[in-house]
Amino acid sequence: MSETTTWQLLFVDDDAEICEIIKEFLEGERIQESEIKVETLTEFKSAMNELEKRRYDLIILDVKLQQHNEKIEDNQAGINTLNEIRQRRFIPVIFYTGLPHLVNHLEDNLIKVVTKGPETENLMIAVNDIFATRLPVINRAIIRHVESIQRDYMWDFVLKHWEQFQELSDGTELAYLLARRLALSLSGPEIQQFSRELGGELGTSMPENKVHPVEYYVMPPINASPLTGDLYCKQNGDVTDYWILLTPSCDLVKGREKADHVLMAHCDLLSVQEEYEEWKTSLPEPKKAVRKKLKHLLENSPNPRQQDRFQFLPGAFILPDLLVDFQQIRTVTPEKLDEMERVASLYSPFAEALLSRFVRYFGRLGTPDLDIDCVCEKLRRGCD
Repeated sequence: MSETTTWQLLFVDDDAEICEIIKEFLEGERIQESEIKVETLTEFKSAMNELEKRRYDLIILDVKLQQHNEKIEDNQAGINTLNEIRQRRFIPVIFYTGLPHLVNHLEDNLIKVVTKGPETENLMIAVNDIFATRLPVINRAIIRHVESIQRDYMWDFVLKHWEQFQELSDGTELAYLLARRLALSLSGPEIQQFSRELGGELGTSMPENKVHPVEYYVMPPINASPLTGDLYCKQNGDVTDYWILLTPSCDLVKGREKADHVLMAHCDLLSVQEEYEEWKTSLPEPKKAVRKKLKHLLENSPNPRQQDRFQFLPGAFILPDLLVDFQQIRTVTPEKLDEMERVASLYSPFAEALLSRFVRYFGRLGTPDLDIDCVCEKLRRGCD
């Protein structure tokens, strides 16, 4: 982030004195070399109104109201506020409370629980732990990007064509145009910009016209119906089997399914392939021929041995490096498909490339080799 970044925190506690103490303490600290600005509220019901008006990077909540009011709903005030936050937007939460036992079960990487006490250092440790996830930075980068695209589109395109838009019966066309513009703007170069803001290497090291392995996938899948190129897994003892869906997506639309059985190809682990094992065994300095064989496999380049039989899928996030094998094909019923875990969808155009390769492999037609020597001799005679 920029050196001028100021992180915005919201502190909610019905004790005004504690609010002032924590505000003074936190604003005297820094997060990742940047300043902290703290707003305070003494009413839980005001928290959501404040979050609607302003954007915050972190919210710190008490759990309940003063001890003189022991209603059940008061004990749940902080938890209810957390639930409302989760229904409306993403923002990390820290519970700062004298009753940690009420919320300890909620604690994870993005929800922290800190016990109130005379020492406030533990609160700052929790704050730093939240920001160490880098998710507040990602949050800001995405929001800023979406707002900038919307701003430029409205001023530079919509305003110039407002007469045409006014003639439309509703806002459907505009909604589609803006949504498509936003979707296309979240491309490789923009992702690399996010990486630079996160301090990652992707933004500076990715060669032009290349994609990061994560760009192959949508995780988890967002379409309710299965799609061509969806990756499934099933646990068989200690082994995880991966399969990829080859049936056209139009046959799988929920409520209008046309397929009684769906076609799937098995995905082998790259780590068990002979090209990989030979390369790994010869480390740290594999021979050029060994490197070439592995690289050829990873580039999905056809060769005499493969004949389009394999399609490499790079490992990303929870997915290992996989090799789709079009010789390992099976059909299952949609009911059996539902018993498997759908872990990712191949993004366009990688899903289309997979299906195209499969069609080439199964649609190939073998012919006798042409006598090239005969052809060359004929060409030579023609030159005499």
